[in-house]
Order: sequence, then C-alpha cells, then structure tokens
Amino acid sequence: MEKLYVSPSAKRGVGYPSDYFYQLKQYLAAYYEILESDSRPCLMQGLALVRNAFRADIFLLSFVETIGFQKLGLVQFLMAHASILIMRLRKKKIVFIYHNIRPHQGENYMSKSITRTLLKRSCLVISHSKDAANFAIGQLHFIGMSAEKVRFICHPACNMKLKPYIPAGKDGSEHYDVFIWGDVLPYKGIGEFVSDPSLKRTGIKVMIIGKCKIPYLEEVIEKSGVSYENRRPDFDEVAWYCTHSDYVLFPYLPGSISSSGLLINTVVLGGNPIGPAIGAFKDLAEEGVCLTYGNIQEMFCILADRDDRKTIGVDTRKDFIAAHSWEKFAEFLYNNI
Repeated sequence: MEKLYVSPSAKRGVGYPSDYFYQLKQYLAAYYEILESDSRPCLMQGLALVRNAFRADIFLLSFVETIGFQKLGLVQFLMAHASILIMRLRKKKIVFIYHNIRPHQGENYMSKSITRTLLKRSCLVISHSKDAANFAIGQLHFIGMSAEKVRFICHPACNMKLKPYIPAGKDGSEHYDVFIWGDVLPYKGIGEFVSDPSLKRTGIKVMIIGKCKIPYLEEVIEKSGVSYENRRPDFDEVAWYCTHSDYVLFPYLPGSISSSGLLINTVVLGGNPIGPAIGAFKDLAEEGVCLTYGNIQEMFCILADRDDRKTIGVDTRKDFIAAHSWEKFAEFLYNNI
C-alpha cells in the first residue's frame, strides 16, 4: 500500500482549525497508508514537509503557499522549496489542493513563488471553487503548460450526528433574521457588515457566535449593538441557530476567499446560507443550496425582505450532500492520482 502524506500537519497546541484534514485522512485510509494518521502536532510546517518528503509516495499539499506568513517564514519557505525538490527527485506524486486564489493574509513573493511551483510540479491540481480552478488554468496557460490536470471538485460534505440542543437561557421561541458563525477575521467582512448604517435602518435581528482575537474588530462588533458571543460554538449549537434563523450570512470581502468549509457545514446543519456571488458561494447557488448577492445594497434588500424568505428544499439539501460526500471525494482522488 502506498504511503500518503497530508499537508499541513496538525499545529502544535490547536491541532487542525477545521475537520477538513481529519476527514481527508479518515476516508483516504481505505486506499493508502496515511502518514501522521494520529494528527500529532508538529513544531513547524517546514520541518514536517522536509521529514515527510523522504517518506511518502504521494503528497496531498494544502496551504503550503501560506508558510511564509508563519514564524521564521523565510526559513520555512526555503524548507518548503527544498521539500518539493526532494519529492521530485524521488519521482513521487504531488497533488496540490488549491483552496484559495490568494492567502487570507495577503500575498508576497514567497506565496506567489510556492503557488507557481506547485501549479507547475503537481500531477493533479484540485480546487473547491470554479473561480480558483479557472485562475489555476489561466496561470498554467500563461507559462505554456497544459491545464488538463486542474479539476474542480465541490468541497465534500459530511452528514453529522447531532444531539438535541437548546442554548442556555433560551426557551426555543427565539428567532433571528441573520446568524453568523465561525472565527471572526478581517477577510470575512463582519466588521463592515455591523458598521453599515443599513443594519440599524432595516432593524435586522443578528446573532454572531465566533472567536475573535483581534481587539479592534471585537470592539466594532460590540459597539454595533448586535448579539455577539466571543467563542467557538459546537455543531449542535450551530444547527440550533441555523434552524432558528432565516439566513446564515457570509458577508465575505472579495479577494482571497474562494472555497469555504463553513459554507458546506451550514448546508449540512440545516441553514440557508447567503454570500457574495464569488467562489464557492456562486457554485453552490447553481446547485440551489445557497443564495448570493452582487453588492452590499442587494444583500440588505434580501435580508430585510421578510415577506419573501428563501429556503433550501429538504430534498435539494439531501441530494447535494449525497452527491458531494467524503466517500466520493476520496474515491475520486484514488482514481485520479
């Protein structure tokens, strides 16, 4: 059985920030021997890449282009390039999972260099949004390479076993126009949303639950007067708020975002997501499981229209989850690597 390494390795102290890589390892274990299957945290991503570059037969690489933004970024950048060279000299297969067109942190020469190298040297490039796939195709055509290896595959969805849940202090009758969840970060546009005068003018009732480590952003949200809890909710709680809200809003700013695990989980958990007409939001709108808007004025018009609430049909939701399961994604990888 071939040995497969999934990058990034788990981070020291926090593991993985989402369940994406746990699921990836779990479902690929039916086809490969998974290195670091226990997701033991590493000291530095660069060191993990170098160590595993000598061990694996197949490399599934995600977010390597962000390594220059981490501690000792230049050193880790050099380690990443050295690791890719080792993989190539060993004639092993590299699969680049191209999550976002640009890192959320921005771009610099290191992120551009690693992205360009991975696009060139990978045997397969996978994107979870058509926008990112088209960008990758354009980049490969620009350097005179075939883009047949670029494939768009919708972010996989996982059915969840949920427990009955009612938040403390609530009686189950509460209802919100808008629910926002997940870590609060600048690129998500939450600060801009709660600061917009249209929010107070329309009287939209908002609930936000998400961890924020940026003091100025936390202050902006708290001053807006919306209901806000600075913590990470579990899926049982998110599912409750999804079913007690008209919409789950993703007011993301254009630029770095192209795919979103939170978006997929919102669909699975019973929410009606709405986001900008870019990336995976646009892709899922084509499948009938997401609503999109073209600008912030259109967004507020949709949110404020209480006479025309749009919801995802039960069968549409079930069909979407079945069509994009983790089992099918793992099978696709096995058949195409």
